[in-house]
Amino acid sequence: MKRRRLTVVALAFVLAAGAGMLTLAACEAESESASGPANAPSSSSGAAVAVAQPMMPEDGAASGEQDLVDEEFAQSLSGFAYRSASAVLGDVGADAGMPANGAYSPLSLYYALALANEGAAGTTADQITSALGAPADVDVAGQCGSLFRALVANPDSKVALANSVWLGKDVPFEQDFVNSAVGQFYATPFSVEFGTAAADDALAAWISENTDGLVNPAIETDASQILAIVNAIAFKGSWLSPFDEAATQEDVFHAEGGDVQADFMTQRLNDPQEVRRTDAYLRASLGFGGGASMTFVLPAEGTSPADLLADPAALEEAFSAPADDLAFVTYTVPKAGFDSSLDLIPALERLGVREAFTDAADFSNLSSVSARISEVKQESHVTWDEEGAEAAAYTNVGIAKTALAPDAAMEVELRLDRPFLFQITSAQGVPLFVGMCGNPAEAS
Repeated sequence: MKRRRLTVVALAFVLAAGAGMLTLAACEAESESASGPANAPSSSSGAAVAVAQPMMPEDGAASGEQDLVDEEFAQSLSGFAYRSASAVLGDVGADAGMPANGAYSPLSLYYALALANEGAAGTTADQITSALGAPADVDVAGQCGSLFRALVANPDSKVALANSVWLGKDVPFEQDFVNSAVGQFYATPFSVEFGTAAADDALAAWISENTDGLVNPAIETDASQILAIVNAIAFKGSWLSPFDEAATQEDVFHAEGGDVQADFMTQRLNDPQEVRRTDAYLRASLGFGGGASMTFVLPAEGTSPADLLADPAALEEAFSAPADDLAFVTYTVPKAGFDSSLDLIPALERLGVREAFTDAADFSNLSSVSARISEVKQESHVTWDEEGAEAAAYTNVGIAKTALAPDAAMEVELRLDRPFLFQITSAQGVPLFVGMCGNPAEAS
């Protein structure tokens, strides 16, 4: 059987909180986390040393009550995804000086920001909590742990997720923060001397390893930094119905800056698909094995993705509103692959997080050292093409409500030959990546 290269989407997110002395004493506390001691010496050369190892969920491990993701939490996470995507991607493709393409992982930012909030207090914590948008009675750290287990321990999951905290040597950290990072967020803590080449190389290597080598950043820390919180997420999926490479043809994509040539994949699925068509857009999805999916939103002629991105409610409606029909869909999708590099502080400020970036920041639950967030950066890589994985088989006993009979379904063509939005969603319904493709010929 021919081996097909997996379509891969990956992202690494780095949140750095800085100020004060440069190295680690976090872990002089005598207490230990559930997975091991929270203290260990760092190398005199400045290289990172793992302080403890989280007890990671095992593939296929049985789920218990502690692994259930609260429905209200999941809904609030989706709300955060669209509010933050609007704030982050609203400028993408807006003018000639901006890139035509962009991708952003709301889940990666959520994990890093939620972990940072474990160290925040006062108004700083209030602003971050408001931006996260979780209900007041929800244990955010606990739910982040439940979602982590649901994504990582599921043998059918296409998502790889990892967290780490990089602790400055000789800096006193609150033990509760370290315990929460290791026990709830499954973060690996490292002792590191910031402002050294060894620290920069170790951070970059960890990100590359945990994004399957798709993101290879150039990291540069400085001696004033006391902490880096890093999340990495990677997705691998294969189309349930792969595209035929022989059917791929070059054609015109009508980019905002002018027409360009792109390679378009085409297929018509034999079963009717759920679609949603409004005066503002046409939406349809393609499934991956394991239950994940990729949703395409094509704005109506005369409008652009920026019109939807400008309004978080409109963006959420475009991706989340129920389908209104079934149709035989002919998908005409340009092949694309691109990188994104984002400074997320402006977007967070738009979401109401302001004090955390100032000298008035209160991170007293993190350390006795006064600190503020100095950097929130995200880099990502997204690509899609015709190819998928080796075929295998499983038996599915489906029980479902009745739907429109196939022979009564209309015909719909989703021809993505002008700028469009996309979203990749996990089998649990969590938005993993939200992006805009404005020019598939503008490759990374």
